[in-house]
Amino acid sequence: MGAGTFGEFFKALHDGCEPYDWQTRLAESTVAGEWPDYIDLPTGAGKTACLDIAVYALARQAELPSAERRAPRRLFFCVNRRVIVDEAYRRSLDIAKKLADAEGNPGPLGQVAAALRRIAGEGSNPTAPALDVLQLRGGAYRDNRWARSVTQPTIVTTTVDQLGSRLLFRGYGVSNSAAPIQAALIAYDSLVLLDEAHISRPFSQTLKGVGGYLSKEWNEQPIDVAPMRVVPMTATPPADGAEGFALTLEDRGNKGLARRLEALKPAELVATKNAKDTVGKAIERAKKLAEGDTPTAVAVMVNRVATARAIHAELRKKLGEAFPLELVIGSMRPIDRDAQTERINGFLDRREGGHTPHASIVVSTQCLEVGADYDFDVLVTECASLDALRQRFGRLNRGGRLIEARATILSGGAKKDDPIYGDAQKATWDWLHERKNDDGVVDFGIDAFNNLLRSEGEAAVIPPELLAPSAHADAPVMLPVYVDFWRQTSPRPTPDPDVGLFLHGPERTATDVRVCWRADLDEGAQEEWADIVSLVPPTSPECLSVPIGRLKRWLAGERLEDDKPDRAIETDLLGVTATDDAPIASSSVQRAAVLWRGREGSEALQSLKDLRPGDTLVLPAAAGGWDVLGHVPDATEQTIDVAEQAYSLANHRALLRLHPSTRPLWGAPEPDGDVEPAAEAIRALMDYATADPEEHATSDQGLLELLAAAADTIGDEDWKERFCRLADQDSQKLWIDRYPPKGGKPQGLVLRTKNRLGEQNALPALDDGEDDPSRSRDPVSLEDHVRHVVKFLKQTLGTLPLGDVADALERAAELHDDGKADPRFQAYLQGKPRTARDLNSPFAKSGGVRRARWEDRVARERAGLPEGFRHELLSLQLAERRDDLPDDPHLRDLVLHLVASHHGHAAPFVPVVVDPELPGLRIGGTELSAADRAGAVPPHRLDSGVVDRFWRLVRRHGWWGLSYLEATLRLADQQASAAEDRS
Repeated sequence: MGAGTFGEFFKALHDGCEPYDWQTRLAESTVAGEWPDYIDLPTGAGKTACLDIAVYALARQAELPSAERRAPRRLFFCVNRRVIVDEAYRRSLDIAKKLADAEGNPGPLGQVAAALRRIAGEGSNPTAPALDVLQLRGGAYRDNRWARSVTQPTIVTTTVDQLGSRLLFRGYGVSNSAAPIQAALIAYDSLVLLDEAHISRPFSQTLKGVGGYLSKEWNEQPIDVAPMRVVPMTATPPADGAEGFALTLEDRGNKGLARRLEALKPAELVATKNAKDTVGKAIERAKKLAEGDTPTAVAVMVNRVATARAIHAELRKKLGEAFPLELVIGSMRPIDRDAQTERINGFLDRREGGHTPHASIVVSTQCLEVGADYDFDVLVTECASLDALRQRFGRLNRGGRLIEARATILSGGAKKDDPIYGDAQKATWDWLHERKNDDGVVDFGIDAFNNLLRSEGEAAVIPPELLAPSAHADAPVMLPVYVDFWRQTSPRPTPDPDVGLFLHGPERTATDVRVCWRADLDEGAQEEWADIVSLVPPTSPECLSVPIGRLKRWLAGERLEDDKPDRAIETDLLGVTATDDAPIASSSVQRAAVLWRGREGSEALQSLKDLRPGDTLVLPAAAGGWDVLGHVPDATEQTIDVAEQAYSLANHRALLRLHPSTRPLWGAPEPDGDVEPAAEAIRALMDYATADPEEHATSDQGLLELLAAAADTIGDEDWKERFCRLADQDSQKLWIDRYPPKGGKPQGLVLRTKNRLGEQNALPALDDGEDDPSRSRDPVSLEDHVRHVVKFLKQTLGTLPLGDVADALERAAELHDDGKADPRFQAYLQGKPRTARDLNSPFAKSGGVRRARWEDRVARERAGLPEGFRHELLSLQLAERRDDLPDDPHLRDLVLHLVASHHGHAAPFVPVVVDPELPGLRIGGTELSAADRAGAVPPHRLDSGVVDRFWRLVRRHGWWGLSYLEATLRLADQQASAAEDRS
């Protein structure tokens, strides 16, 4: 490959730093295609370098034939916490950016980047980076950016809930149509690194169960793509004789690593009577340490959200703004957490001699136990299970600096049957007391603590009774019938096995719902809210993750009693809660909201029973609640709406809503009273946005001039830049959407750039099943679109070992969109009435028109297209009449199924559509007259063959195998559409 050794690659990647010996040894093994059964490395030993190793191993195998390549394209770094593993994500981003910068260079980084390009395949998206990196943290329906290619090398950092629900076809926040794609891309050609696997025992068992179902024993003809490889990362090795990877005596020869292992972390044990006493003593000690003569970085880690809130609030009262004070809990918006991470990294920056330059306090829940690369001088922690405590101490003097680290462990009134840690909290407290020295201290340094554990036996293993309950929980046996249910995504069946049991075991689980706030949801127009939200769909950065039980109680108008520490049960440890089972007096909704389930499926929330895990709820800014549902620092009704900022982060496009209710967000002068030039510019812009288009005296070019004038009046630099970016665009490079009219009067505009701006490493989400034919800039003929899809599919198939099913995929690509030739669909695409039909050159995509949801309904009615019409089902009926399908009945089945399912339906059912007209059509030599259509069995009938065909193919290729074949065609279709839009 020319990339040199792993050591050379590592040094080029990390500015000359040498890898640890263990990192080199593991890299040599993985280049040969071998990952260990598990990895046993202590906190601080540099285990996130497994990301570097996986990328290097993949690049080293670039020249191998696809059938021989064993290094996976997709790497999932997963942990059982609400907060995504920040350390792994930042490291992954750094790898991707340095590879991008090195493209075309002859050194190790340039060679690795070139190798990853070859693995992605000839003709892959040129705007995609050689290595893509994402945080899979949920928050928005249709947020599927990571799942856009079967060949793109990608690193994804994620949680058990997000990864596990997607693998089992029930992705939290994932549409039914996208679920098979995401399940397939996890199940094949992937490596799952499960960090702290001992706290995710049920999920580990589920991963093993899925692995069994991917084998030949459960598939008549399994696909030849390598199934996922799962590597647990744990200091509690499995007891099944598996071969692991651990540090050796030779590894300790590295001075940097040895310093981390040998650093002392003495902890004083302090008994507290109850939750209130714990809060008081934590405040007392944190305040005293932070106010000392030497600047000190203090971490306070507790077990409950309410406890963390109470400590933070009281410290804020006592300390004011004297020095940085942060609250870190799971229920935060990513946009706020990213800003918080930057602040914390800023005041923990130790560039001079390893000493903290500023005093600071960070109060957190279990959020910071794993995945956060923070290095504190002092730790004050509530007692928990011993494995949780060991993780918390991994944030104390993490770098092995030459300082006197100190810690205090508060008993928290430890007692048996704790709602979070069960009997392990009390047992841990007693165990520590028995082993404290004469000064009442227990040393949690890595070496010292391992020696303490070895006093129990030969291995440094935590006794089972001191582990969190999740270490003992078991997932239910994954019966094949359960997988049969999950594979049904269109629609979901009833009953539907709860995937939460297979992620966290039989304990009551705290699944989350995402919440965001919008200023343009006016109280008097609730019937239009779903249409308004569809103009700017929610994006992950603006969404707050809230336990579903807590949110339901708030929506029902109930008082949240668990805000009090002595009654608290809410935690940030996934899979442990009692809130979901708390009785709710009524399922009626007392606070209005939009339940966002995509462009067509969204509506006002009618009942609490309609909420399900992973849903996204959009609230009006006037509803409030961010202070009790989560933590949004310094938010007010005037600042809580961050849709523009979040959209730009998620899509790298500028966005601006010109609506009377969003104007206060800009920080611009009020256009009232005496009209000054600055206020006049804002008024002129708003007058344009709310005027009837036919009354406009100015063109779209005039709109750009109004935007530029308004930008000069805005003091906030972020908003000024947003206005300027839009004003600098050619009017043909803007999408302009209209708010639904109110009382017949226009209400405003939504402007966004067509082209992505700035950094190119992040790509927007692609279509995942809902037709939005107006997304193309220019018209695309049906013939051209099919040719493009076949081209992209062939390029993908050239990198995959799919054998004879590749021909079936290619034939399905040729036939998949024939149903768009229906004359009513053509009228709909072109925005014409049903009498104006042009079939001389049918379109696949219309150009120059972008419709809002409310405008799309009008266009469908005008064209006479029945509600729910699916062009792919008409494509299926046309394909069934052809005589040039494969002779092999299995391959013929596959072609027809892929045509019917290429937008996520036919799994196993298709939508029922009442269509009394059924005009005739002819395309590609195949004719379907009106009489033929009227006499044919509609695809939604149970005897149409659609359902039976689906189950035959599931038995033949497997639950996930069939999904992978579907994904290969569907993603080629999406990539072709994206390329058409770019060109």
